[in-house]
Amino acid sequence: MNITGDCLNIMYLINKQFIEEADKKFNPRNVLFISKNDGRFNNDVNHCRDTLINANSMANLCRDRYSKEQMDRIHALKEKYRRI
Repeated sequence: MNITGDCLNIMYLINKQFIEEADKKFNPRNVLFISKNDGRFNNDVNHCRDTLINANSMANLCRDRYSKEQMDRIHALKEKYRRI
């Protein structure tokens, strides 16, 4: 009998040991999503913040290669959304 990975995914058994291991790995308290200091969301693991930092870094890496028209467009958009 030839069992591939796809077949194994539907054949696993959920038992007490599986539940305990899953709780260790995925419980928000155990993976530090909840701060042990104050019981609130731990902003150190905030993926949105990291995504914004990385996107800003990538945008600024090539800023010196933008044309004058592109820079004017960027400044116009910044000014437009600064007022909101």
